[in-house]
Amino acid sequence: MPQTTSSPPAIDFRAVTKAYAEGSSSRPVLVDVDLTVRAGEFVAVVGASGSGKSTLLNLAAGIDLPTAGDVALAGNTINHLSERGRTLLRRSRVGFVFQFFNLIPSLTVRDNLLLPLELCGVRRAEALERVQEALKAVGL
Repeated sequence: MPQTTSSPPAIDFRAVTKAYAEGSSSRPVLVDVDLTVRAGEFVAVVGASGSGKSTLLNLAAGIDLPTAGDVALAGNTINHLSERGRTLLRRSRVGFVFQFFNLIPSLTVRDNLLLPLELCGVRRAEALERVQEALKAVGL
């Protein structure tokens, strides 16, 4: 679907730097990054181990905050949001496909799929229908 000029980018990095403290010094991981991902675009983040891929994704989702610069998610600059504000934004706007399973072991697959829908306030009947469709799509 084409992006209209009035729609904000899905992800927007402006002069983003992220550095981690190492003792009394600082180790930069990302330096002065500008990145715009528009709604509907597919982007692959590739690079060697330690090149900053996970840091980039954590910043984009508001899991981490930049040392400098601005990160906006769906038009919302996340730098000054509280942890709760970033969590609520992430809940409604971000999805991760992890390399490893991140399921709650005491829940069934069905219940693991229901949980985020319920946290977002999706009605139980609709959530159950969506979960059933997803499970059917992957043959479970």
